[in-house]
Amino acid sequence: MSETSNQSANRSAATIAANIATLLFGIVIILQLLLALGILPVTMFWGGTQTELTLGLRLASVAGAIILALFAYVIRRRAGLIGRPPPSTLVKILSWVITAFMVLNTLGNLASQSTAEKIVFAPLTILLAITCFIVSISKTS
Repeated sequence: MSETSNQSANRSAATIAANIATLLFGIVIILQLLLALGILPVTMFWGGTQTELTLGLRLASVAGAIILALFAYVIRRRAGLIGRPPPSTLVKILSWVITAFMVLNTLGNLASQSTAEKIVFAPLTILLAITCFIVSISKTS
């Protein structure tokens, strides 16, 4: 493959990965907001250790949703889907931080007492870690 073909394939992979990551972040954001509203049981979240959805946990879920939205923005920016190219060094570093966070989050989900975190959230965060990794290693400019 020529260098131009490689760059095009790289951008395409980063674009697809960023779009999948955006969808996955959106799903987790919705789940966090459903928890904050009391629609989902708190035992599905927070390691399965909480039995009561306190105001603090509601606010933490809303804060988590906001942070996840920022993660989605950074990954989309890193993939060149928003903003002017090239992505800044800060965006490149943050994409790696997000990738590492998703790996650690996956480990936490797998170690959780909550079956829902193991069955629902672990696969989501594994996929997020993979898609964020693909975006982070991309040569988008």
